[in-house]
Amino acid sequence: MKFNSKNLKKINLINLLKLDIFKKQFIIILAFTVFIGSNFILSFVSFRLDFSNGQAYTLSSSTKNILRHLEKPVTIKFYVSSDLPTKLIIVKNEVVDFLNEFNKIGRGKVTVKTLDPKKDTNALKEVQELDIPELQFSQLEADKYAVTTAYFGIAIIIGDKKEIIAQATDLESLEYNLTAAIYKMVKTNLGKVAVLGMSEVFDTTNDNLATLKKVLRQQFEVSFVQDIGNSYKSILIFDDNQKEYTREEVEKIKNYLDKKGTAIFFVDGVWVGSNLQTMESKNNLFGLLREWGVEVNKNLVLSTSAEMVNFGNESFQYYSTYPFWIKTNNFNTKSSFFSNINQLTFPWVSSVTVKNQPNIELQELVRSTKNSWLQSNNFVLNPQNIPQPTQNNLKEQVIVVQAKKKNGGQIIIIPSSRFIQENYLSRTSDNLEFTLNILNDLVSDGALSGIRQRAVSYYPLPELAENQKDIFKYLNILLLPGLLTLYGVVRLTKKKN
Repeated sequence: MKFNSKNLKKINLINLLKLDIFKKQFIIILAFTVFIGSNFILSFVSFRLDFSNGQAYTLSSSTKNILRHLEKPVTIKFYVSSDLPTKLIIVKNEVVDFLNEFNKIGRGKVTVKTLDPKKDTNALKEVQELDIPELQFSQLEADKYAVTTAYFGIAIIIGDKKEIIAQATDLESLEYNLTAAIYKMVKTNLGKVAVLGMSEVFDTTNDNLATLKKVLRQQFEVSFVQDIGNSYKSILIFDDNQKEYTREEVEKIKNYLDKKGTAIFFVDGVWVGSNLQTMESKNNLFGLLREWGVEVNKNLVLSTSAEMVNFGNESFQYYSTYPFWIKTNNFNTKSSFFSNINQLTFPWVSSVTVKNQPNIELQELVRSTKNSWLQSNNFVLNPQNIPQPTQNNLKEQVIVVQAKKKNGGQIIIIPSSRFIQENYLSRTSDNLEFTLNILNDLVSDGALSGIRQRAVSYYPLPELAENQKDIFKYLNILLLPGLLTLYGVVRLTKKKN
């Protein structure tokens, strides 16, 4: 008998070897062996899938890049008590998983240790030397509030250098804090950043830039100066309606920028006082910005997409959506500045007009939403008296611009002096992250740009026209009852037939 390919396909090994009686047992044993074997192999493989918005639970490329290029070993010690309150046990597991990611990406250069100072006397001695405090937590137990104490801090050690995160319960900013601490210790020369137009305040309760300073000093040398020098990699220029830049000061800023300096301008087209009265902005910087092809208009932008603001006095207060504190996610997505940015908030912002200039590259970075309009000259800032716009007045407004000189520096113009000030920060940290992304690009070549929050807490809704809002509203109300009614009619019709 000759065998060809067709004959081979017809051969049944079970029948050929007369294993029919063992067929069922053979399949069971084979399936069981494959199951046990695959589980054994997978036990040595660690992987997980991140389906969260924006890959919130995956280390950013900036963190991975820093960890993969470490020259010295890094030790991360997580000091945590075993008798934690119930609500912190989940947080502890998240932190441990997160630190294990650092260990994995570090490829032998990152060592992670979890220690309990309440059970380990050496660990207790270490936290005392590092000034990591024992935190107090309150929780409801048996209808009574109980106060417990626990350690929940992290120490990052590289050689003789040490950085501390005294309370590591803030999962959202943990990656940035850890990576920034490592970056600061391995970097030989930190970039220098200067602040112009604002005096440094050492009383944190009255410091409008307290959070900004804390975050910036994790990776830069920050100085509040009256005179700009060429040693600074970038400068933040503020308008507080008190500082009037002299002609000499403006010339020094020009010279700095001509020598490939970089700057972020927080300037107002119109100044708004604490009593909601407007006045002319007197910073004397408008002429300098015009030379870069940017005109900050003397108006204020309003939008239906706006922040909730608390109004009133000591005896009466109320919350209201305030159109002058606009929110937008209308970004130029080609720019790296918007890594991990969901939405920006601009208190009392002016529009910007871009005019082409020779040897200057201009790029619009942020626009307001389509449902925006302007107020000029006759300003009405009281939330109860703001006149409503007509449909023809609603349109996008340019509010952030980047300008680069071909053989010089570059500037970013944000026409809202309160954009990153303490009392005006929104519920999210996106304004600060946006500013940090810009500085990372200008100062440290983007070393920490795009490090995202570990949890996504806010998802901005898309803008809808009024007629579309009604459609979605009535669909939500009628769709489910309508489907149930239709199902009932079909069932009754079938029974009758």
